Amino acid sequence: MTARGPDNMAYNCGVLPPLVVLVALFLYFYLDARVPEPIPEKLKVKVMDAMMKTYGHTVNVLVYMRITEPFSDLVRKIADWFVLTMVTGFPWGLGPYDPRVKITDTRLRDVRVKIYEPVSGLGKTDRSVLIYLHGGGWSLLSVDSYDPLMRKISRESGVVVISVNYRLSPQFPFPIPLNDCHEVVEYVVENSETMGIDKSRIAIGGDSAGGNMAAAISLRMKSKIAMQMLLVPSLQFVNFNTTAFNENTMYLNRSIHDPNSLMFVINYLGLEPKYVSYLRYNNHTSPSFKQSLQNEYADQTLWLPKRYVRDEVLRENMEQPMDTGDEKLFQRIKNKILDPLVSPLLADDDHLENLPYTYIMVCGYDFVRDDGIMFYERLSQIEEEAHLAYYPEAFHNALFFPHGPLKLNVAVRIVDDIVKTLKNVL
Repeated sequence: MTARGPDNMAYNCGVLPPLVVLVALFLYFYLDARVPEPIPEKLKVKVMDAMMKTYGHTVNVLVYMRITEPFSDLVRKIADWFVLTMVTGFPWGLGPYDPRVKITDTRLRDVRVKIYEPVSGLGKTDRSVLIYLHGGGWSLLSVDSYDPLMRKISRESGVVVISVNYRLSPQFPFPIPLNDCHEVVEYVVENSETMGIDKSRIAIGGDSAGGNMAAAISLRMKSKIAMQMLLVPSLQFVNFNTTAFNENTMYLNRSIHDPNSLMFVINYLGLEPKYVSYLRYNNHTSPSFKQSLQNEYADQTLWLPKRYVRDEVLRENMEQPMDTGDEKLFQRIKNKILDPLVSPLLADDDHLENLPYTYIMVCGYDFVRDDGIMFYERLSQIEEEAHLAYYPEAFHNALFFPHGPLKLNVAVRIVDDIVKTLKNVL
């Protein structure tokens, strides 16, 4: 049946209503993300969230059909495609050539890296370098998905950037990813002269899981590094019931802030998936540990200023239950999660002394927000030189979007400050 509307235009009553319903359902289910209130570009963030959910659904279908397995090479390649599409508009990214930056895809000590050298500095022998460790929960992403961001940082700062493609969990749990990154840093330190790098101008940095490993390597190498740049870092594995986790998993909670992201920690620790719920409610540690001195290094009541907590109830109730936990599981994993190379926030004061200049960036709407703030407070308490860049309106890994179709103003500011810091410190 054909009907005519007020503008005398015909439409098919049997086709249009179902189409409208499908579009409405798409908008309802895919653009329904709760976005942090202060961000003005809410539609862009909802599109980002929708694409990440689509990635998750795609992987679930492929796994269900037994085409692949979780965290396979195919799953990781698809993740790179989705990220590159969000930040450039194209799944293949920007291509291998940039007139302002020489890009070399090579290996250092058998670890794949991408090296970004500003053309203006080619031939110089005293260049500064940032060795960058990507995020992705030790399980996803690669130097390829980080390519647009690394190009931007290198060309705008004038710093050589070495982006490290470490091996990923669960196939390669701790300490393998960390050791891969450490190998690259050691290579650069030992071969700085032949690489045209000033040995006194070597920085190490990373975001999220990469920030964790950058902090761990700084604890190992200290004076050999001029700066550590920790961006939205995850710095401890003993308390996941933080104010940040409880405040912020309501935002973008089926994509970037999905509570099931704790599976990445499971992968890194080499645990079975059934223990995700143990981590979420801190049942992976024992009552005796919760009352120990080492636990105090990650105690929010001691190291998290209340001004960073938005929720009034959480702000006034930051204490953790002390009588819960699984002693058997804790005994199995304690040597890992209490190791400062896994949980840098648990390093004692002596271990934190003489660290390089520390730049920490945290976001207000981020489920690992508190780790970076507490690390800054601990460094400040022992008078180590550190700077905290706090973006109250940003979310975890907003820094991915300083350009492209989903460009965010807060991401532009974050990356501008990273570039400024690299110029000033190195």
